[in-house]
Amino acid sequence: VSGELFRDGHYKQAALEAYIRVIDEVKVKSRLGIDGDPLMNQAFGCDNRTPVIQFSSLENDAERDEQKGIMFLFKGIVGLRNSKAHSNTLFNDPSRAHEYLALASLLLRLLEIAAVNPKP
Repeated sequence: VSGELFRDGHYKQAALEAYIRVIDEVKVKSRLGIDGDPLMNQAFGCDNRTPVIQFSSLENDAERDEQKGIMFLFKGIVGLRNSKAHSNTLFNDPSRAHEYLALASLLLRLLEIAAVNPKP
């Protein structure tokens, strides 16, 4: 969703569209009809809830910490999406834009391999 925007120098829009896509994919995979931080909390199991989207067996502290860390990356995407959508700040560095897109790409790959639990 962002390649052509990036190549044409529309870096802010490329990042925004990538983050919107990540959030939409979380909605699709989790089958949750909510958005933003509440979506990420419920999808990834904040506050000792069973996650809808699960990245490991969660059988030990390391796996639970990984789940929480990945959840925080997804929650960060929400903040970045909001910042890009509601700011007219110049965003004209292609290297920085590429890094924003790399983060979106990583998160989409994580979603591809994640397990989905039935909604509680």
